[in-house]
Formats: sequence, C-alpha cells, structure tokens
Amino acid sequence: MIFMSSMFSLILNASLASAAIILLLLFIRKLFHLQLTPRLIHVLWFLVLIKLLVPIGPSSSISLFNLVPQTITDKWTTDFSHPADNSGSVEQGEDNHPLSPVTFESGYETKTTLQQRAKESPPPDLSASRLVTISDKETPLSYTGEVKRGLSNALTIGLFIWLAGLALLAIYYLIVTLRFRKQARFSRLINNEEVLSVLKACSNKLGIKRTIPVYETSCFHSPCIYGMTMPRIYLPEDIVIIADSRQLTHILLHELAHFKRKDLWFNSFWTLAVWLHWFNPLVWLARQKMASDREIACDAVVLEALGERESSSYGLTLLMLSRLFSRSSSSRIYLSYFFNNKNETKRRITMITKFKQGSYRLSAVAILLILVLGAVVLTNANVESNASQAAYSKPKNTVSSFQIDKLIPSFKWFNNLNRALAFSKFDFKVPDYLPEGYHLQDVELNENFSSAHKADLIEFVTITFVSNFGHTDEQNIVVYASKGKGTLLEHNLLWGASSSHFQNTQEPGRVLSYKQEDLIVGDVKGVLYTGKMPRYKQKPATAKSFVWQDNDVTYSINYFSNDLSQDELVPIVRSYALPNQVQNVDYKGEGNSYPLYDETDLRAAKTILGFPVKFPFDISDFGLELSDSLMLRADDKNTRFPIRPVSDTLLNSYGVPYNSTIYEMNDSVSLYQSKAPVVDANKLSLLRKLEIDGIEISAYADNDHIYWEPIHSDNNKLKFKTQTYYMWQQDGIYYTASFIGVDKHQEENLKSLVLTPAQ
Repeated sequence: MIFMSSMFSLILNASLASAAIILLLLFIRKLFHLQLTPRLIHVLWFLVLIKLLVPIGPSSSISLFNLVPQTITDKWTTDFSHPADNSGSVEQGEDNHPLSPVTFESGYETKTTLQQRAKESPPPDLSASRLVTISDKETPLSYTGEVKRGLSNALTIGLFIWLAGLALLAIYYLIVTLRFRKQARFSRLINNEEVLSVLKACSNKLGIKRTIPVYETSCFHSPCIYGMTMPRIYLPEDIVIIADSRQLTHILLHELAHFKRKDLWFNSFWTLAVWLHWFNPLVWLARQKMASDREIACDAVVLEALGERESSSYGLTLLMLSRLFSRSSSSRIYLSYFFNNKNETKRRITMITKFKQGSYRLSAVAILLILVLGAVVLTNANVESNASQAAYSKPKNTVSSFQIDKLIPSFKWFNNLNRALAFSKFDFKVPDYLPEGYHLQDVELNENFSSAHKADLIEFVTITFVSNFGHTDEQNIVVYASKGKGTLLEHNLLWGASSSHFQNTQEPGRVLSYKQEDLIVGDVKGVLYTGKMPRYKQKPATAKSFVWQDNDVTYSINYFSNDLSQDELVPIVRSYALPNQVQNVDYKGEGNSYPLYDETDLRAAKTILGFPVKFPFDISDFGLELSDSLMLRADDKNTRFPIRPVSDTLLNSYGVPYNSTIYEMNDSVSLYQSKAPVVDANKLSLLRKLEIDGIEISAYADNDHIYWEPIHSDNNKLKFKTQTYYMWQQDGIYYTASFIGVDKHQEENLKSLVLTPAQ
C-alpha cells in the first residue's frame, strides 16, 4: 500500500505538471501553427508524453516550474507522498496516551497541549518534532496536522478511485481488443496483383524493406494499420472496389508512413499515459490533439515522398474518403486511421495545399527549439532557487523588531503569571491557596473551536501546579479559566469527563462513562465530573473536574482523587482572587524556562545569560528559518528536554519550510549558547574536525542516542535521521549546533551560525 500510495502521488505530481505543459503547447499550437512545420508540432507532444510517463526529472534554473510560487508540484509530492509522516505527529511511545498526541513547537516540544494536560499528569517526556497535533478531538487549532491528515485520507480514497478507474479501462480495452480481433478474423488477405504492385512501390518510396500484408474487410470504415510486432493494413472493401491506383497509392503510403514513423509504438505509450492519468481531462484532450497532429505529420511524409505536384490529388483523396466514410468508425485501440475525424479534415487540407518540399525535415532551429523547450518543461524547479525564495519570501526579522512566527499563534505559554497577563484577552481569577508542596509550573493561553465560523470558540487560560516535579510520584493540579460560546466539557478539556464529546456526538445511545453531579464547594455552586482516565506511566485512575461560573468566566479544577481530597479542594475554590489581590501563592516562576515572544523576553534572557547572544533569524540561503527561541534555565521545574543544560542556555530552533525540496519536513537545526557545554562530547562519536574563519569546530555523531531517541526519516520509515553535533568556542562562550537531518549544505548552514556576530 505504501508503494502504491507513493506511485499514485508521483502520478498526481506528474499530472499536475503535465497540465501546465499541455496548456502551453495548446497555446503554441493555436498561435504558431502556420509557422511551425507539421513534424515539429507533433514532436512537441513527445515532451508531454515524457512528463506523463517519467514524473521525476533533474532540477534546472530555467525550468517552467520556477515560475510557480514555492513549486506547487513539490507541495503535491510533499503532502501526499508520506501520509504517515505528514499527519504532524511523531510516533507515540509507550508513555504517551494514544488518544492524546503531544504538541510540539518549532523544533522541540515546549509544552503538552491543554487537552493532553486534561488527560495525563504529569506531562509526558519531551521529544523532537516541529509539527503539531492536538487531542483526540481535532480542532482548527491543529490546522497543519488536521489538514495533512485530511490530505492523507484524500490520497487513500483517491488511490482506490484511481485503481478502480484503471480496472474499468482495462476491461474496456480488453473488450475492444477482443472485438477487433474477432472482426479481423473475417478479413481477407489481398492477393490482387495491382494492389500488391502499388504496395511494393509505396514501400520502396519510403525505404521500407519489410513486407506488410494488406487485408480487405467489411468491418472497418476507414483504412488503418494495426499490430506493433506483426503490422497489417486493413482496407474497407468499398475502397478496394472504387479506388484507382493513384488513390490506392495515397492510402497505402499514409499507412506505411505510420509504420515507418513508429506511430503504433508511440500510440501504445500514449494509451498507457491515458490509463495512468485517466482522471485528468487535459490528458485526454492532449491525446486527441496529438492524434490530429500525427495524421498531419503523416500527410507530410506522404507528400515528401510524392512531391509537391501530387499534393492536390492527395487532398482530393482525403476529401473522397471524408465523404465516403462520414459515419462513425469502430472503437479504436492501437489503431491508426487514414480518416479519423471530419472536423480535422479542413486543417489537413490546409496543410496539404501549403506543403513545401523538404518541410518535413527538422531544421537546426527546430531542433534547438525542441531542446530548449525540453529543458524548460521537463526539468523540475531549481532547489537552490526555491530555497532562496523560501528564505527571502518574508520580511527579515531584526532583534529590534523581534517576533517569531509560531506554529500555532494562538497558543502561548509562560513561566510566570504576570507575563501571561500581558497577552491575555480577558480578566480572570486565580487560586490564592495551594496544598503543601505545590508550586507554579506554567501558565498557558489558548483558544479552541471546532465548528464553522468559530460558533463554539472559547478562549482559555491553563495554569498547572506541580508537586515533586520529575519524580515518579509527581502530582499535578490543572485549573482553567475560560470565556466564549463553547464550554470546557464540549471541547473535551475536563479530566473527569474525558472523551465526553465523542460519546455524546458519535454514540448518542451509549451510557456516558463519567458521573456528573451538582455540588457546592465552599459556598460555590458548580458541577463535579468524575471518571476514569489514563495517568502518566500508570494505570487509569479516578479523575475529577469541578466546574463553576463566575460572571461570564467559567472555572474548573482538574485533579486525580488520590492527589487531592474534597476537603483540600474547598480552600482552593474559596481562595480564588484577581491576580493583583493574590498574597499566598508565588506566581513569579523564578528559575523556570520560558519562550521568547518579543524584546521584553529577549532583554530578560540577555540579563540572565550575562553575555551577548547570536540571534540569526534565518540560516544561509536554504530556507531554514527561526521557528522558536527558549531561555532554558538550569534545573528548571517546568520542562523535560532531552538535553538538560547545566547552566542557563539560549536555545534557538530553525525549521524547514513546509514545501522545501531540499530537506525533509521534520529536519531541524538547534543552536545552544551558554557558559558551559550543553552535551558531553565524551559520550559522542567524533566524526571530524574543521575550521571556519579561524575557529576550530568538532563534529560528533550521537550513534548511541544518548540525547535523542532514533527519529525516523520522513520519507522512509526504515531509515533514521542523522543526528550531528557541532561544538565550538567563541569569546569564552560555548556553542553547540544540533542538526537533526539537514544533511545537505550542512557546512554552509554551520558557517552561517559561526559567522553570525553576537550582540
């Protein structure tokens, strides 16, 4: 199935590219048909045939597809070729709940999704990826992952429809072929001396040494030649009776010209192309126009052999046949008819009247035109050009106008409450009491909607409190404050009613697996939801969610019953206050890691680090752009990165454009800068040493996967991405560039990082 999907995606890509070539040739054919020779026009159709049957090709800076923004054809290949990869998620390990994929932001997972937080406690270990998936209830917030999963499903459906179409065509062609052979059995071999004499003379004129038999039949309505390995000419019995020797010469020369030009073989290739691209109407149109041009080219071969003085009589023969056989012909497969379509007769007659001796030959200019057009239409867009276009398609960022285009702009997370309040769209209250041992882990802002026109949109704040962070007995309390037309319940954000929306909408007759009851907690009237849900690295446990309304804001507290008793819940609910009134809970999050959103975060990071930082917003000219920036604090209590730095570190992540033709979609580069090495070189395998601008750099491979688990190739699940670390020192600062994949132009990308000045 993977092979078939890949082949189908290549055919889609070739069909899309061929459509552009067909339209171009139709334009040339319409505008310059009087200036171009018949043979040249027919030869140009071979460019379309090659593209239809050979979907891959070299890159070129003069390719027609360089004119397409970001190469639409590459987008087809990228999005359709690897449905398993393009869903936006990495393979889930045994620690991750299968219904709750993890959100990754721009190179590394920064936080689990809010839905994930509603299902597991504590969050799962972090691993590498750039793409996004949300929870089992997909929402438009997971646009990238959702669209790609939709495209993957469309690919699968399209594959089966395509195969069904192939099967129907095969049946049709089999029926037509059997019918033709049955009819051909009733034909009679012509032994008439006059006909055989004309046939021999025609063969000599075209330099054909092979003897091709001629048959008389009452089943066909137009002269034709059939058979690639054992060709035979079939003449309607009417023609044998009424045609004189001159007319017979014209007819036999035309059919022999098809044989000499190998039209029967090329016709079979066109049949194969139509089979493979049966869903593309332009391919059917191209074959029809090609067939017309082929007949005109054969006419030119005949006139070349007969001479210009015979052109008028040859035209009269064509007119005679058009009047004699105006009724429709038999179903055609692998056939080449002397008279094909009466609508094309006028065009053929026009060419015949204007024929000049020697015009069938291809001039040096014509050959050059074919070569140039072949280079333009048969090559793919230049990958270097695309990379440069991707790199420079957006206005350049500068540190003074610092802004990162996040994968999900509506999702933000912070290590302290004050920073979150600067971005929040509504006012809300927070707990001013926590059970002993709990402290702030992070604050998240998000929005969620699943219906058209955002009819069920909610904006919500998630605050996570943690106890015993990183230990096996870690415990979490997650609180929500939401506002909008939707509810926390229908968006599946309540631990005590997980998957509730699925059960209500998809299985309305099923008894819900959670319990719902009205409850008053500390003079606050609300609803308590209780149900079973998976717990991080543990068996499912009893989860609870207490939900209440305060003015136009909905609040909820999510917890596991073993971690928080109902008596402990009461003081938490009673303590809710506006942030500026909080006295007993520390929301500063000091010592915790945080992402950079603007100049405020960048200035704070520089202050913590105590040294100037490198901050390139893109790497070289190959499309890699800054996708995330994090201030990693040593021994923080809010992230679980595979690489845990021993000192404060700035981490910049660079991702690949979605339509890159150079790199795989999940390739990434990460730049760490700190006062101490972030990885232990003794645990890695030394690859080589190199020097850039006088700076010595050591390259290492993580063959034993000390820091990162094996990451599958996007394009081949049997292979893994390379994991290369480049380490160097500049002005007393340690730099580590981690390359996940990004195998091409690695030194150019590295050089860009090394030569970027610190500021």
